[in-house]
Amino acid sequence: MSLQLSGVVGDKHQSWPLDSPTLGIGRSSRNAIQLAHGTVSKDHAEVTSRGNRWFIRDLGSRNGTRVNGVEAREPLPIAPGDRVEIGHVTLRVDEEGGSRLQFSEVAARVSTLRLPVSQVLERRGRSPQVSGQIVHLLAEAGQLLVLPRPLRETCDELIRFVERAVAGSRHILLLSQEGSAEPVQVAARSRGTAASQPLALSRSIMRTVLDECASVLTGNAAFDPRFAGQHSIVAQAIHSAMAVPLFDNQRVLGLVYVDSQDPGVTFSEEQLEILTLLGNMAAVKITNARLLEAEQARARMAQELATAAQIQRGMLPPEPPAVPGYGFDAYLQTCYEVGGDLYDFHRRSDGRIVLVVGDVTGKGMGAALLMSLFLASARVLYDTCLDPGELATRLGGIVHRSTDPGRLVTGFVGWLDPGTGRLDYVNAGHPAPCLVLEGRPRELESTGVPFGTLAEFPYASSSTTLQPGELLALFSDGLTEAQRGEEFFDPERLRRALLEGERQPLEGLRRRVLEQVEEFTLGAPRTDDITLVLIRRAGGRATGTAPAA
Repeated sequence: MSLQLSGVVGDKHQSWPLDSPTLGIGRSSRNAIQLAHGTVSKDHAEVTSRGNRWFIRDLGSRNGTRVNGVEAREPLPIAPGDRVEIGHVTLRVDEEGGSRLQFSEVAARVSTLRLPVSQVLERRGRSPQVSGQIVHLLAEAGQLLVLPRPLRETCDELIRFVERAVAGSRHILLLSQEGSAEPVQVAARSRGTAASQPLALSRSIMRTVLDECASVLTGNAAFDPRFAGQHSIVAQAIHSAMAVPLFDNQRVLGLVYVDSQDPGVTFSEEQLEILTLLGNMAAVKITNARLLEAEQARARMAQELATAAQIQRGMLPPEPPAVPGYGFDAYLQTCYEVGGDLYDFHRRSDGRIVLVVGDVTGKGMGAALLMSLFLASARVLYDTCLDPGELATRLGGIVHRSTDPGRLVTGFVGWLDPGTGRLDYVNAGHPAPCLVLEGRPRELESTGVPFGTLAEFPYASSSTTLQPGELLALFSDGLTEAQRGEEFFDPERLRRALLEGERQPLEGLRRRVLEQVEEFTLGAPRTDDITLVLIRRAGGRATGTAPAA
């Protein structure tokens, strides 16, 4: 009896007679059986004869040689009907001369069945046999479909249930993931045990299922001309395979794949329908599990944000300082639950009052964390620095070391002597504070770069005097950059509001400014945090001290 090896390599069916005592198999042209495939080594395996029998063994190849799924590390006998895997190329042992006719018959018998999922779902009640099985499966799956479980646990339970419903060698569940071009294996079973490592399957089948939302059945996968060759079906001797989409009635979430290595098992169209319906039920369950996880994550995040907001509010001064001859009012409102604006007051041992207003670039949790770091660091340094310049220099170094270059803090640091009204200050890239006295405004322009811009920046203090009756307004850019279309509530509008309310008590002035901002934006949601600190030296009318908002 003369034998040959035959199979599909690329798009071409080829046969190689076993007509020499030793035949090399590999990618190199010096081999009698040359397989031009990326998973085949140059000198991959060899076939030898001993009497009337033929044997094959691996030559230390990268992807191995198998006979009917058994590794051929030592010579293994081969006979007609055996499947030989050379890397990911599957060959068949035939009697010489019969391959062409046999392959043609196999191809006709196993031409791939492809059913649109919509068609299967529409006819789910047509077959009494299928309907009876589905009713039984639904009853068995009741607990799985009802009880809430995490997504990973849900997928593990689903693949175990599919394994019980449709017998096979391997059962794989893959889900599409955001940011990944291909679906990811999230649960798999191989011959009754969980498979932790990814299992290979045909990319052609996978793309058909995902792109066409169709269920695929192939009766003899290793020799199906659609899936052989360069798209190896699996690195196993697969006889029959099915794959169905995880379709939740709106979109395809992934797929379920089942195959069999048993030559006596060929999946039927009825089994494909059952697996399709199970895939539909599984997809609905997966969608519900994802919604549950998203809701739980949202609830956790809401709780964490509420806690963070409470902690952040607790870091701000509970009320402005009570300083004879001065009125203070402070207001801070974040646009999200937490934010990056800050203000602080501190009475030094020498009697001077430390004033700090800051604004971290960006919003949300990252800005809030840097705000907390900045404020905590400043409070440690208030009584150890000689002047605002030294305090600002040390704060700039801390910010630079503690965060990435994209995170900066604009800020104003001032030391106010209540007795004289002298204000020594540093303006680190912050919006210029505005002073108003008897209808005349003036500003304290920036004296240095924002904190964190450079590892070492020598900030120097500037000085001014807060005159009796004079108003000082410190604020963040969330106030002057409040937006209406392309227009901003700019520093000029703020100056006019301060001038109009110069004689008002500070709390009333603060309310007036915020109301004007609200009217300007027509009630649109804020897009940035807002901070406004007002200080007035006694000597004019309606000085008043207002509590913090």
